[in-house]
Amino acid sequence: MLNRRLLRIKAMQHIYAYQKCQQANRTLAYDYVRESFEPDLNVIELPDPEQLAQDRRMAEEILTARLEGNLGPAKYSETAQKVAKESLERFDAQTQKDRAFLKNQMLARVESMSDHYKQALLLLVAVADESHREIQKRPRSSESVLPEEAVSTRFYLNPVVQAIRDNQTLQQEATNHNWSWEEQQKAIRQLYRNTIKEDEAFYTYQHAADTTLEEDVAIVRQVFNEHLLKSEVVNNFFEDLDISWEENQKVIKSLVNRSLKSIIDPPNEGIEIASLTPNWEDDKAFFDELYSLTVRNDHEYEQIIAEKSKNWAVDRIASMDQTILKMAIAEMINFSSIPVKVTINEYVDISKQYSTQKSKQFINGLLDVIAQSLQERNIIRKSGRGLIDNR
Repeated sequence: MLNRRLLRIKAMQHIYAYQKCQQANRTLAYDYVRESFEPDLNVIELPDPEQLAQDRRMAEEILTARLEGNLGPAKYSETAQKVAKESLERFDAQTQKDRAFLKNQMLARVESMSDHYKQALLLLVAVADESHREIQKRPRSSESVLPEEAVSTRFYLNPVVQAIRDNQTLQQEATNHNWSWEEQQKAIRQLYRNTIKEDEAFYTYQHAADTTLEEDVAIVRQVFNEHLLKSEVVNNFFEDLDISWEENQKVIKSLVNRSLKSIIDPPNEGIEIASLTPNWEDDKAFFDELYSLTVRNDHEYEQIIAEKSKNWAVDRIASMDQTILKMAIAEMINFSSIPVKVTINEYVDISKQYSTQKSKQFINGLLDVIAQSLQERNIIRKSGRGLIDNR
């Protein structure tokens, strides 16, 4: 299943990307100022180069001050003011576009995992169909008659696979989205013949006199977990759809296995098509707000970090550590039902995987200090069972 740890990681990746876009936009803003004061060689009378240089420096000072939230120098030329204003407007417009684009991309990429999970279920049907197709292609002359167990249709008629075939909602979605494994049919055939068919557990299942529902589920899970998810063809297919497939594969595996197991769980009403999370709408809102609050309050959270980082200037803190710290502050302040300790532990664990070797201790210590300070100032206010003490 998709959990909030992974949602935090995906939000972090897109917030980090947004911050890199901001840096690029700052560079473009200064480039605009510089280009605006380059002499126009097409005019008859060239402007005073010293005046151009002075106006450019003044415009850069105004731009720097405005980007940092200050007013800038008291005296400046109208030209410098005009160019600085234009460059700032360009910066703001592009930054807003980047913020919206990355947010939409973040949500779309996570929600597309639901589609990939359903396509993975349909892949099991494609493999079962291939097992049957091989039987149908066998010669039917009397000289080529084979023992019955050699042409078993057991996997093709597997009740778990049949439940996937019979799920009308899934089939309708496949039709609506034009999901199909037909283009990969040749590769699936080779995978079935060379790998799946030769698997000892699969051979035993195909040739068994009878099977239980638990055994039917077990063999489908075996095919999916041990063969399909380890197949280069299957992984290449999903990598083309999902840039984060290597990271997301575990979620797809969990969802598919949950669906397969649902066949034998009460009330036995067919296969369950799972949601990304038990309550996706709530988790989606958390995901969306965590991203939006972090980028919107970037300057405020940077000030909080600067106040408590003592001998460390914020610009000396690793970029990824800054992102992690700002997200943790956003979560502590704005999500009243999440305990502070849970937030700190989550981001410390994330730092182990995505930041430097020393980040764990640094982030843990700094977040403890920041949390205590925000609680004392009544900025962190927790509500709910066990959270009234704000801890």
